[in-house]
Amino acid sequence: MKNKKCKIRREIMKMFIFLSAVLIFCFSGCASIVSGSNQDVRISSSPDNADIVIYDRYNMKVWDASTPAVVNLKRSDGFFSGATYRLEITKEGYEKQTIQISPTLNGGWYGAGNCCIGGLIGWVIVDPLTGAMWTLRPETVSANLRQNLSLNENEDIYGIYVVLKEQIPVEIFNTLDLIRLD
Repeated sequence: MKNKKCKIRREIMKMFIFLSAVLIFCFSGCASIVSGSNQDVRISSSPDNADIVIYDRYNMKVWDASTPAVVNLKRSDGFFSGATYRLEITKEGYEKQTIQISPTLNGGWYGAGNCCIGGLIGWVIVDPLTGAMWTLRPETVSANLRQNLSLNENEDIYGIYVVLKEQIPVEIFNTLDLIRLD
């Protein structure tokens, strides 16, 4: 009697696993399962503690933080439309950097993955709705901020300023008279 109950339980478990696999196959997209609708973008700067502001395509602020940071952004901006972002990195005394974050088609999981797992529903409904068909690029932003060497009207132009050669833009460095101090 015990063996019969165990066999029935095993058969029910097999049927449950089979039906679960069929439901996943019919009602999911491969990229949605693997990638998800949001993506982490890593942002760093040299020097650290720069201000980050991220705007969407409608110029609405969606994030603000300071470096280093990991930002979780939506991949989609509507059905079959990838999200585009503008990232501005600023720090007092340094030039502002603007970086575009753009969607690219997630060819591996969206294209090839739906061939094997998600099928037609994954291609035309699930992955486009969730945004998982897109990958945001660049996935890692590393901003090397250049020091702003221009003087404001109110600053004293007399004095000695010590900077590294690497911090001076080449076009300005080439116009300087170099003096050797012994």
